Amino acid sequence: MAQDVAVVAGASGVVGSRLSQALVASGKFRVVGCARRLPATDNRIAGVDYATLDLSNPDQCRQFASQASGVTHLFYTARAQFVTGQDESTDINTAMFRNLLDAVEAASPALRHVHMVHGTKYYGSTDGPFPTPAKEDEPRHARQNFYYAQEDIVMARTARQWSWSASRPHCICDSSLATPRSLPLLIATYAAICRHLGEPLSFPGTPGNYHSVYECTDASLLARAIVWMATEPRCADQAFNVTNGDFFRWENFWPVFARHFGLAPGPIRTISMTDEMPARAPVWRDIVAKNGLVDTPYESMALWRYGDFIFGPEWDKMSSTTKLRRFGFHEVADSLQMFLGFFDDFRRRGVIPAPRIME
Repeated sequence: MAQDVAVVAGASGVVGSRLSQALVASGKFRVVGCARRLPATDNRIAGVDYATLDLSNPDQCRQFASQASGVTHLFYTARAQFVTGQDESTDINTAMFRNLLDAVEAASPALRHVHMVHGTKYYGSTDGPFPTPAKEDEPRHARQNFYYAQEDIVMARTARQWSWSASRPHCICDSSLATPRSLPLLIATYAAICRHLGEPLSFPGTPGNYHSVYECTDASLLARAIVWMATEPRCADQAFNVTNGDFFRWENFWPVFARHFGLAPGPIRTISMTDEMPARAPVWRDIVAKNGLVDTPYESMALWRYGDFIFGPEWDKMSSTTKLRRFGFHEVADSLQMFLGFFDDFRRRGVIPAPRIME
């Protein structure tokens, strides 16, 4: 039986990479991954055909689509370059999505489903306290963003022969070293520096953040959920929150992290990681040398302004996944074990020093 053809836009990112992996593993798809900059050869997924594509260029999108005719599923995980702490351009991200959708729709009459990866910013999660746990039928937040614009594009195409779906994860986590916005790697790097300097593992964020409720989404779980949405008829024209399914507070996780890295838990010490941590680059080079680690550049280990972005807000971040369960997706992940598993994976790969378990 002929396989369906899936195009993954943004295939070099964490979500795009894990999604490509899940699509190949399903055995149901021939996968074409496109991105402005393709992943390094050793980071490419076996079974994926890769193509370089600038989504902001409509001519390139039309040429790509004509060569990838027969597309049945379009998975859109791409976004314009993101600078933490700044608004993402609605105009640019909307144009990129429209360029590719227009091209694929015109070239591939077989198109059956379009999926968009969004997030909890849909509910205004970055602007201040919002109704929690957030549900998919909440009214749109006052501030415009490209999630709404992309959603409007697909809903306006009333003559379309294809369905759409959208996922809304929060704080996507993975063990990849290829993304600058990796919370597990940032925490592990910060802990390694504290240990090397003989300091306790103090929480670097605000007191309100330390005590607020938070949530994360394992990238592999998200990928499997997206494949399910795209192949489950009941998910047609629906959006779903996708998280690990549990909630936590840093005040409960942080002491466990400290013990895992062989450190004493410290008091809250609110800092600007953006300002303070770049000066620790010589410390990191010393850690690499003394522990025989993989020589990973310090700037690749952590995007410190992302740490400020995560550990600063003093309100709950909670999404309801009840709708996801009602429609039939029941996978969950234990967030604490997810973090510890990623830390151990970094250690096994020689990225961070081996932890010492404290009694």
